Amino acid sequence: MTLISSLPAPPHTQGLSSVTFKNPPLDGTLSLPELCDWHGQHSPDHRLFVYAEDDGTIKNVKWARASEAIRRSAQLVRERLGWTPGTSENSVVAILSASDSIPYVTTTLGVIRANYVAFPISTRNSPAAVAHLIEKTGVRHILVGREHAMQELAAQSLEVLKAHYGAVPEVELSPMPIFDDLYSSGQAVPSEDVPYERWGPDTPALILHSSGSTTFPKPIYCTLHRLLQFVRVSCYGGLDLADKILSLHGSPMYHGMGFTITTLAISSGLCVALPAPRHPPLSVTPESTIRGATATHSEIILAVPSMLEAPPDVNVAFQAWSRNPDYVESLSNMNRVLYGGGPLDKEVGEYLFSHGVPLCCEYGSTECGVLSCFLPLEIPDVDWHYVRFADNVTVKFEPFGLGQYECIILANELLHPHVINTKVDGVDGYATSDLFEEHPTKKGYWRILGRTDDQIMHSTGEKTNPGPLESMMNQDPHVAASVMFGRGRFQAGILVEPKPEYRFNPVDENELTAFRNKLWPTVQKMNAFAPQHSRLFKEVMACFNMPILTVSKMILVAKPNKPFVYTAKHTVRRGVVTKVYEEEINTLYTTIDTSAQVSISYPMQWRLYEATGFVRSVVSEIMGRNVPDDGDFFQNGCDSLQATYIRNALLSAIRKSSKVNAHSVPESLVYDNPTISCLGAIVSSIVLGTRSNESGNIHGSSTARIDSMRAMVTKYTSDFPKFIPGQGAASSDPGDVVLVTGTTGSLGCHVLVQLATSPEVRRIYALNRPSRNADMIRPRQEKALLERGLNAEILDSDRVVLLEGDLMQPKFGLSVEVFDEMRASITHIIHNAWPVDFALKLASFEPQIQGIRALIDFALAVPMHPEPPHVQFTSSVGVVQNMSPEMLCAETSVEPDNVVSTGYAESKWVSEQILYSAAAKTPLRALVVRAGQICGGPDGAWNSHEWLPSMVQSAPALGCFPDDTRAIDWIPADLAAAAVVDFRKYTSPTHTVHLVHPRPVSWRSLATYIAGEFSVPLVPYSAWLAKLEEYSSEDTSKLAVAPLRNDAPHGLHASRLLSFFRSLASRVGSGPNALGMVNLDLKQALIASPALADPEIRRLRMQDAQRWLAYWQKTGVFF
Repeated sequence: MTLISSLPAPPHTQGLSSVTFKNPPLDGTLSLPELCDWHGQHSPDHRLFVYAEDDGTIKNVKWARASEAIRRSAQLVRERLGWTPGTSENSVVAILSASDSIPYVTTTLGVIRANYVAFPISTRNSPAAVAHLIEKTGVRHILVGREHAMQELAAQSLEVLKAHYGAVPEVELSPMPIFDDLYSSGQAVPSEDVPYERWGPDTPALILHSSGSTTFPKPIYCTLHRLLQFVRVSCYGGLDLADKILSLHGSPMYHGMGFTITTLAISSGLCVALPAPRHPPLSVTPESTIRGATATHSEIILAVPSMLEAPPDVNVAFQAWSRNPDYVESLSNMNRVLYGGGPLDKEVGEYLFSHGVPLCCEYGSTECGVLSCFLPLEIPDVDWHYVRFADNVTVKFEPFGLGQYECIILANELLHPHVINTKVDGVDGYATSDLFEEHPTKKGYWRILGRTDDQIMHSTGEKTNPGPLESMMNQDPHVAASVMFGRGRFQAGILVEPKPEYRFNPVDENELTAFRNKLWPTVQKMNAFAPQHSRLFKEVMACFNMPILTVSKMILVAKPNKPFVYTAKHTVRRGVVTKVYEEEINTLYTTIDTSAQVSISYPMQWRLYEATGFVRSVVSEIMGRNVPDDGDFFQNGCDSLQATYIRNALLSAIRKSSKVNAHSVPESLVYDNPTISCLGAIVSSIVLGTRSNESGNIHGSSTARIDSMRAMVTKYTSDFPKFIPGQGAASSDPGDVVLVTGTTGSLGCHVLVQLATSPEVRRIYALNRPSRNADMIRPRQEKALLERGLNAEILDSDRVVLLEGDLMQPKFGLSVEVFDEMRASITHIIHNAWPVDFALKLASFEPQIQGIRALIDFALAVPMHPEPPHVQFTSSVGVVQNMSPEMLCAETSVEPDNVVSTGYAESKWVSEQILYSAAAKTPLRALVVRAGQICGGPDGAWNSHEWLPSMVQSAPALGCFPDDTRAIDWIPADLAAAAVVDFRKYTSPTHTVHLVHPRPVSWRSLATYIAGEFSVPLVPYSAWLAKLEEYSSEDTSKLAVAPLRNDAPHGLHASRLLSFFRSLASRVGSGPNALGMVNLDLKQALIASPALADPEIRRLRMQDAQRWLAYWQKTGVFF
């Protein structure tokens, strides 16, 4: 027989012991409708459907009867549409019906058998959405359910079609067949009475549609070839499904999941349990679903998470399965309880699992079908929420950041997605926009986290994954649904729709406050789970024996006249809802920006004692801990969001209790004064009018800052340990042993790879600080490497030892065994770790400076070494940034007056001086590496919040991009790492080398491409800066507390760096480098690094800029 398609034979895993089911040919010999006819002949007595009558009687529908019903449906469709041979190809017949499942799936298969294209349309779509789908697919005939609601939906949809889509061909309506029309007729319908025309494999046979969570649903065309691929999914699963009963009582057949799993019966012999035929059909509820499954003796049940957690229709009041002990017991007796269509709430899942429910996650999409291993052999365990992809699926996981990966399905001969929207290495693929996280120990097992298009990119560059947090909020007994928001904003908020019995008009402030208070326990659970930047911050609660009265205004409550809009899956249409509430959301952020939400009583007097007490209370409540009066906020865990709240709380109190102009308060107030004592003193002086005009902060003038720098150098350069040389080499084994810090950052990742692949390196100890989120170091390092397109397999090498520790702790917080092992073997130290935060002052970097001294002490105390390990420190060009751009900056120490600018640069200078002092006073071999601008590596990965990415992001908003004809000496991360690794063997006479590209290119060579990508002109820097100044001043109320870390207007990153860009203006016309950047000598560096000295070193090209833009696009910079 001629092949309608061509497929390799699948594994023989199904129907191995069934006496009634025969394995059909799945090699492309027969198409989907022909396979139904085949089973009618070869598996006539095998059950396809089973249902239970009200009295408990079990009714079976076997293949002989079902295949004839499919032909009867095809015959009926042909009669209604006036079919003649050769006339129906690509003609679409839509189904708009709430019909019960058996006639629905039979009719769908019948339409395909009749040589038409079947298009099941969700009955939950609005008339506008249905009209859109009709117009997009060219529907000419609709089978409409006989229920009044369906008749009305069809009529309204056609009205919309005529009103909004102009002259369209007439669409005919006819009634949807019911069970008796298809299964109760006594007249046989042999195959020859409904001749099937064989079409080509790429002919559409079925149309499904997306859920339309942000826009109208999109039609998805399924060809005969691809339908056959999906029928074969069961062959790549685990269990032999023949004769097993799978309940689909809760799955609508117009949904891709319900229809696809039903068709798996063709390849596996599965028996599908469905509701008993009724006209009109009974409503689907959790009760009817589980009772139907129990009555039909189902061994497997499939449900969407809303069935397990809460009702799919929020207007129906009933208990969810997890809250009913009888239902839980029934589920525990199943062979498998499948769920899909969205993540299941972890708490609900853990409860069910702990009560013996064999949960099994399945993953798929309308665009691709079932993708996970369907019903794997292994019994579900504690990792029930992970999936393993089937052997017929080729999947690529694209790093998305923060250990998350986007799933991309690549076409292969066994499975070809219905929709192609990308290419990977020349192979067609479907980028699902679904985000996954790999199991920390089980390779190949993945957990779905959410959607790339759901990720909320904040103005800080950090991302909130709303899915798990919304799921937790939706478990609150007062909440029907929720949507998080905050794109382009400094912090996240959440919009909540109350359940019907709790709805009220949120205009009533008292009711609103009371409702928010009811939600606060749930918010606390969310905050315990969420990363810090995703938490819903509570207003500062009462002190001074005042009661707690208020909770977060970041909780918006839906208005009765603005109900949420849902998709066919009953998920919230996020884009639509946030658009509807756009005004309320914008008003909320305006209020937050201009108020402090404080319920703490401000002091009646602002003398030093009272001001310090008030500051102490504010800091304690916002940080959630008691901080010593002289303890640095940022050393005690304060982040930029908390700094914002502290400043806003203080500003609010100042406004209410004095006539002080709030605009005179420095935006960097908290960063400039990062202790309670300092902040109390400055606040007191501001209100009392005693603040010195020459300084905006407690640190005083440049002279005072230089004094602070020198004092810190003195503090950490006294009493260096005496080095006692050993009598021989530390080890007879050849090769270097390197301790390298900060390997999860961009440069550190590349350095780690370079060291791990060097034949000269015997072992690498990679030391990193513990994660705030308690992530283990191995998965954290692996994610960091993969995000930058680097080979994570190096971590499997015995040469790489990953460590978590803290340089400020005794023995770096490591075990005695590991620490002693390091002391006995280390030959080189590369200290790369340093927090990049230009808002912090020098004092806040003291822990890092202590770390430098700790490494020096470690190097001088190693046993058995004839000389101390070589210590190499990655410093910054910021140390010399204030030097004249006309001068060639030598590779040597500089005076502190050239450095005063940011605490970051000052801390690097202090560290340099400590190393210089140690090298002068002891045998220590030390090298300072002043790194210039390090740009994206081979994959384009470049921190989007550095100055150049921020400048690029501004191009569309400002309508221009800066021009300059002079040179840029930026160096890609991989080349910079190669030089850093080279430097480990070199001690410069001045103990200093510079790290920039030895072969600069012109700014214009890259700027021309960047400007062209945004269709904006190149303009002088002064013109660009003027545009930025104008843009940033349009709404100064949105500007943030701390420079470089604030909530810039409309999410424009360059506004946060305004002070930096202003500083360039005074020097932009000077020197040989673009924008007046400092001109660095490279004499020592070229001697030290063969990589830098290579005459064929890779220069920056337009392709580099292309990769940068692609990376920033992927990570959500351009929103």
